[in-house]
Parts: sequence; C-alpha cells; structure tokens
Amino acid sequence: MKLDTDEIHLLDYWRVLLKRRHIAISVLVAAVGLTAIYSFLLTPVYQGTARILIDLERNGTMNFSEDGAAVIQMRDTSDYFKTQTEILASRSFADRVVRKAKLDKNPYYLEKLARRNNSIVNSVAGAVKDAIGSVFPPKVTQIEGFADLQSEQELDPGLTDIVLDEVSVETGRDGNIMTLQYQSESPVVAAAMANAAAEAYIEHNLEIRVRPYRSAVEWLSARLVEIRAKVESSEKALQQYKEGKGIVSFESKENVITQKLGELVTQMVVVQGKRAEAEVRYNQIKSVINSPELLYTVPDIMNNLVIQGLRNEELGLKKKISEMSETYGQKHPQMIKAKNELDSVQKNIRDEARKMLNAAKIEYEISRNRETSLEKEVEDQKREVLTLSQKAIDFNVLAGESESNKQFYEILLKKLQEASLSSGINISGAQVIDPAVVPQSPVRPRKAFNLLLALFAGAFGGVLAAMFVEYMDDTIKGPEDVDRLFQTPCLGVVPSSNEGEGPLYVKADAKSSIVEAYRGIRTGILLSSVDNALKVILVTSTTPSEGKTTTAANLAVSMALMGEKVLLIDLDMRRHNVHEVFGLDNTVGISDMIINHGILPGAEKDAPGIPNLKVITGGTVAPNPAEILASAHLASIVSGLRGRYDRIIIDSPPLVIFSDSLILSRIVDGTILVVWAGVTGKGLVDKCIQSLVNVNAKMLGVVINKFAVSGKRGSGYSSYSYYHYYDTYYNRKSEKKASFFSGWFGR
Repeated sequence: MKLDTDEIHLLDYWRVLLKRRHIAISVLVAAVGLTAIYSFLLTPVYQGTARILIDLERNGTMNFSEDGAAVIQMRDTSDYFKTQTEILASRSFADRVVRKAKLDKNPYYLEKLARRNNSIVNSVAGAVKDAIGSVFPPKVTQIEGFADLQSEQELDPGLTDIVLDEVSVETGRDGNIMTLQYQSESPVVAAAMANAAAEAYIEHNLEIRVRPYRSAVEWLSARLVEIRAKVESSEKALQQYKEGKGIVSFESKENVITQKLGELVTQMVVVQGKRAEAEVRYNQIKSVINSPELLYTVPDIMNNLVIQGLRNEELGLKKKISEMSETYGQKHPQMIKAKNELDSVQKNIRDEARKMLNAAKIEYEISRNRETSLEKEVEDQKREVLTLSQKAIDFNVLAGESESNKQFYEILLKKLQEASLSSGINISGAQVIDPAVVPQSPVRPRKAFNLLLALFAGAFGGVLAAMFVEYMDDTIKGPEDVDRLFQTPCLGVVPSSNEGEGPLYVKADAKSSIVEAYRGIRTGILLSSVDNALKVILVTSTTPSEGKTTTAANLAVSMALMGEKVLLIDLDMRRHNVHEVFGLDNTVGISDMIINHGILPGAEKDAPGIPNLKVITGGTVAPNPAEILASAHLASIVSGLRGRYDRIIIDSPPLVIFSDSLILSRIVDGTILVVWAGVTGKGLVDKCIQSLVNVNAKMLGVVINKFAVSGKRGSGYSSYSYYHYYDTYYNRKSEKKASFFSGWFGR
C-alpha cells in the first residue's frame, strides 16, 4: 500500500550529501588527483608572439591615370583581416615558413617529424592503410599532357603539417595589429619560429599583391617584342625600297591622287592607332572585369566620373557600416539597410565597369571596321595611282606602315611603363612592430587553472554522484521511508551496536541508546492497541540476518522488566537461535511439544538473571516445519499458554524465504516486521506487508534495526540522528553524580 510522497526540502538534500559524503569526497579527490597528475606530467608548451602592424591607409593599391594623377584603392578592414587569417592557415604559407626557416635541415624539427611519424596512432593508421591497399590496390590511370599544369610540390608535407598545427593568429583586437603566435615545447624555438613566420607573412603578402602587375608586365613585354620586330621589319623594307628604286623624296602636292592616297594612308594610320589603343583599353578592362578587387587598378575605369562617384559612395557606406557595427548588431534593420545599399553600390560599380567594357568593345570593333574600310580604300586608291606614280604609292605605303608600327609600339611602351610603375609602388603596408622574445613560462598546461577547474568539477561531480547513489539506493534508510511509503507505523529504530556487544542489550540497569530504542518499541506496542490487549506477538523479518531474533529477545526482556509475565517462543523451526541468546539447553523445545500434543516438562525454561521471563526454545529440528506449524496442535498449545502469561513473543522465520510466518500470523494478535536499515529493499518490505495483509494478519508496525547513527548532528534522519548523544548524556550525568558525592563525603 503506497502513500503519496512528502515534499522534499533542501535539508533532505543536505542530509543525503552528509550521508554520502565519502562518495562525494572520493570523486573530488579523484578529479583533483588525476588532473594534477595530468597537468604535471604533460610536456610544457611555450608560445612565441610577434605583433604585426597593418597600415591599411598605405596598404591600398596605387595606380596612375592617364593624366598622371594617383588613384588609391582602399580595402575593407574586416574583409582584409579575414583574408589574412585564411592566408596564414593555408598550406602554401606554412610551406613558405618551412622553406624560409630551412626546417628540412633543422635537427630539432627532423627529430620531431620522426617522433610524429613513429607515433602509435600513425603506425596503426599506416598499417591499416597498407593492409587495405594490399587487399584493394588502387587503380592507377596513366594520363599524359598534364605535366605542365601540376602545382609546385611542398618541400616536406610532414613539416608543413607541424607548422600548421603550431601557428595561430589573432586579428581585430587591437585595431590594425595582427598577433601571430607560435607554440612549441622549446621556448627558443617558439620565439624563433614566430619571428620567421612573421617575416614569411610579410614576403607572402607582398608577393600576392604584386603578382597581378607582374603578369601584366610579362604580357605587355611579350607584345612589345612582337611590335618591335614589326617596326624593324617595316623600316628595313622602306629603306630597301628607297635604295632599290633610287628614291629620295616625293612632292605629294604635285599630284592630287598621290595627295589623296597620302591622306588615306594618314587616316589609316590614325585609325590603326585608335584601334590599337582601343584594343589595349578593351583587353585591360576585360582582364579585370571578373576581379572586382582589381577594377580600380585600371586607369580608364578610375577616370570614369560615375565610378569615382560610386567609389566615394562605397567608401562612405563602408565607413558608415563600420561605425554602426559598434552600436548595432549584424541583424539590425539599419545595418541590413546599409549593407543592402553597399551591395547595390558595388553592383552599380560592376555594372558601370561592364558598360565601359561594352563601350570599349564597340569602340574597338568600330576602329577595326574603320581600319578595314580604310585599307580597302587605300588598295583602291593604289590601283588608281599605279599607272601614274607606282613608285610614290609604294613608298608612301611602306612609310605609313612603318609609322603605324611605331605609334603602336609607343602605346604599348607607355602602358608597360604604367604597369611597371604600379607594381613597383605596391610597397608592403605590414611591418613587425613587436618581434617575439623567448617566453619565460609555458602557456600549457595551465596547472592552477586546471586544478581550480578540477576542484569545481570534482565538487559538482561528487554531489551528483552522491545524489545518484542515493537515488539508486532502494533500501529502507530510516523511519521516514516507512512513514512515507507504507500504511504501516514505524514502531522504532534500533541503532547499530559495536562489535562484541549483544545480543541481549536490555538489562535491569542498562542505559544506552539501544536499550532506549527497545523500550520505545515496547511502548509503541503497548499503545498500539489500548482496548484489545496484544498477548501474542509475532516477530518476523524479510530476509535472514536482519535481527528478528535479537529484537524478539530484547523486546521480551524489556516487557519482563516492566513487571509482565512474558514467554518467548522460538518458532523458527529451521534455524533455532533463541537458546544461544540466553545460553539455554535445547533438548526439549516447541517442536517436541507440537509432536507430543502438549506441554512437556522442562520445555519452559527460566531466562538466567531475568525475572518474569520464560523461554521455550526450538527443540528438535523438524523435517517438515510448515506442516507442523499448520497443525492444530500448535494453535492449541498457544491457546493454552495465553492464560498463563501476560505476553507471548514468537520468533518466526523470514517472510520472503518461507511461508511459516504467514501461517503463524493467524494465531497471533499482531505481527512486527524487522528490517535492516540500508540493506533491506523497499520492494521486499512492500511484498512482505502485502503478504501479511492478504492473509488478514494484523500489522503492528515495522522495526528498523541496525540503524547507522552518525556522530555529526544533522547527518541522520530527523530526531534519530541524536542517538549518538544518548550515551554521552548518561555518562556525563553519572560523572556529575559521582563527583558530587565524592566531593561531599570527602569534606
């Protein structure tokens, strides 16, 4: 029969924690101890730190327009630092550090690489890989024609992995300062590698920024070589023509046709120049149209007034977003609006650039068509004047071609100078302002922090472990469990005794917590049925060794000392213990009385030193205890003894193992169930109570035996935690009386 559980208070948790304090302390000590061992055995790791200043104002891309004005392309701070972080995390940068520091020849890193390759994890992984490769060999397909497209191989992939694992970067905390960190087991190596990584970063950063201009210079240089060859060829042809025909000069004004031909040739030269210039402009814009970050490197684009206005608007929006980010979050409506405006402006810039590309393409095609048209007109005019002045026409054609090649060469040379100047002015805006020094203390392990964290984690884990153990403990722990879970009163709690005491604790002059507990149980029994006297009381338990015999014996002694005439009967037919408790002979007992159908002489024995108490021991061990207990002879014997004694206490077998107690419960006035505190499960107690209720047995209550009482106040259950102070109270009282009388009579 279950009852509703009571409300749990914080004091209940405190009591549980005090009760399970050994578990909590063990968890705490284990956590702190293991953390301490780990922290002190772990190899110290030192960190070298180099600080790099990124001057974004000087870090823009500088170009020159056709009028000579300088144009600087600024960069967004957050995007720039994100890009630099990705660069520092790339394998190409790590490989550069390996090459710069010559780690492939460094004994320290070679030894470290060997240890890493020979580690258990790598050995197991390599063995598994080899085993899989032997079973499933990879299919290699030979493909030719891609040798020139392969990327540059790393110097040593293993060393690259080590550098990537040990280098890190922090950006954006101190304005334009970027902190580069390198961790190593050696403080000297940590500082040296941090400085080497910083220098490698500056070189890497500069190379990335200069690379596009170098590519442009290479392309223009190749074109110049071709045009220079054409100029030389046209000059030689003109000179050979003059020498072969003996021509010195022609008077163009002498002939109208010749003059017209000259004009056409001149126009063709101009158109060719415009076509060449348009072609260069178109190729420049086309080469950067898909790279928004390089749009501003083209002078024609930067000279566009619309793009200049949009660029100024873009810089203003970026500044506005940077200022607003300090006040608003990324999802704030104003931030979203500003970002949308920035995206719109950038899109307009790209659209305007594409318009310029289309315009340049149209201009180039018009110039090319015009050139084609003029070439046709020139050819027509040649045919007209061949008959008149073939020599003059041939001369002018050669001279025009030579002049056209010269002009085209001059245009390409000018563009090459601009590209070379731009690549040369792209100076690095990064510099080391705080080189790494040899660290004096490691960054890992953080022993104090680890121990403090282990202390908190261990304390929390200890509390959880104590609560979990308490939650998993399904035993009866105290009277509160009986009152809370079952519709049966708790008659009393018997504290656990010291080794060597008992089993008879109740004596005439005994004063202890255990004696008082049995007296309290006696009082509870007497008060449990005031109207109907409980003459015959059955004492049983759930399982063996719970103290039912000790409880029955001490309860009988307690009632006898109160003046009642008490009889204690040992009806545990399988295991007789009552005669051992009192030191009596067990030749004749209750089993013999049942077999002989009556009371035998010598069966009722006096308990030594205890007046008013008779004991009937178990007697001869019966082969069929259940049949003997179920016989009418036992009921007749008990009925006959009722009139001779004020109280009869019966010790019976455990309920869970045998049904003897259920049989005996029909001939008694009440039943007491003894449970072992902290050992007997709640399910067993409930099962036993249900069994007694099912046979209509009268349950007097539950006695909690072997209750462990802590010496600390508040560590037990309610008032039962003060059993510890009971003996102290009596001892102090006795000492005071003795000192009082000795002092009085000693005067």
